[in-house]
Amino acid sequence: HASLDHPQALLHQKRYSIGGAQRERETAAEKRGSVEKRKAMKIALLAFEGVGHLNPQLALASKLVARGHSVCFFLASNKNEDAIRALPFPKEVKVCVDHDKAHALDWKNLDPSDAKVSGLVLMLAKITVEAMPRLLDELRGWGAELILYDAFVQGAPIAAKVLNIPCCCTVTITNVNGYTLLEAGDLGETEAGRRQVLENHRNSKTLAECRKILLEKYGYDIFSHGIMLNSYLPTGLQVCTGIKEFEQEMPEVVRDIYGDIDKESVYVGPMLISKEEGRIASQEKLPKKQWIDDPFPYDRLRQYVVCPFYSLPLSS
Repeated sequence: HASLDHPQALLHQKRYSIGGAQRERETAAEKRGSVEKRKAMKIALLAFEGVGHLNPQLALASKLVARGHSVCFFLASNKNEDAIRALPFPKEVKVCVDHDKAHALDWKNLDPSDAKVSGLVLMLAKITVEAMPRLLDELRGWGAELILYDAFVQGAPIAAKVLNIPCCCTVTITNVNGYTLLEAGDLGETEAGRRQVLENHRNSKTLAECRKILLEKYGYDIFSHGIMLNSYLPTGLQVCTGIKEFEQEMPEVVRDIYGDIDKESVYVGPMLISKEEGRIASQEKLPKKQWIDDPFPYDRLRQYVVCPFYSLPLSS
């Protein structure tokens, strides 16, 4: 994310406004000064509550703190609040929306047009609408200089746009072009089907209402400025914990919105954090033992087909 007010843009302008050796000396001095100023940044982390999404961000946050940066978690629910507050490194935590209010969709009385849309997408859109006013106030008040966010957090690119600050998205699936919204069901197998998926979302009454509010208040269109569940900002940075060789081809319907964003993305591989460093292994304390905790029935192995679709810990 860049603007004419951004330090790098100012540096770029000055590089060509002075000449000869003086130009080189002043440019080098400004670079050193810019680096010095960036050594201690205030970094806002906007996390998604699923532990497979959250733990890579915790690993990154611990390293940022170790390098002298300040981090603050801005949460859209209180589900992980206690676990994050207990992390063994300095941080701040702010909850930006009332958990029950944000999740209180009237599932029994949704409009028929919502039936073709994932419940997760509907819930996250509602959370975004509820959280944005307080999120922006909290980010301004804390003085955030960089937003580090999960791809499921739709409010992050909106906040970066409104506040004109840089943002970086952590993509914790196999590749940047793994578009969760478009991969559900048979429709995701063809370009026509993927376009139909997006059309179904545009026709959703609940999403249309959320779009109207976000567009009027913040100038952000959830249908044309991004792909839900992959909320990238084209002028931001996408950092993926997958492997570049596994990258899928970007669907044309996505390229209409994101352009060549995949070519600018960075692959870093797994970002791991140990239990001692604060890894969150479970989000809920279960009152009793569940069937999944029983010993694996090796004596009946022939009756089972094990499909390891995920290597990440999943919440219950």
